[in-house]
Amino acid sequence: MDWRYMLGLAEGVVLGGLFSAGMAAVRGGWVPRATRGRVIRRRLWGQGLLVLTASLALPLIALALLGAGALYFAASLAGGTGMITGAVLMHRATRDRRRGPATARAS
Repeated sequence: MDWRYMLGLAEGVVLGGLFSAGMAAVRGGWVPRATRGRVIRRRLWGQGLLVLTASLALPLIALALLGAGALYFAASLAGGTGMITGAVLMHRATRDRRRGPATARAS
């Protein structure tokens, strides 16, 4: 078997797992055990994971369909922006919105 085929298959398995975990968090509030103690807003965490998954897949799909070029570069920039956005959403899901920033609290 060709190594590119195996790499694409592995990519599909990983992205499928991330997508299913994101959908489970959005629809049912389920979060993987490793992050369960830190996540406060589970739906927001799932939305961030879905954005992160889509942004990881976008440049790879664009490369497969379009080849290297200006559109692939634009898809890579959009994917990088999506990765940052997804990570920020997942981080915000670990913060309690009622408490405010740590520096604003009175000691």
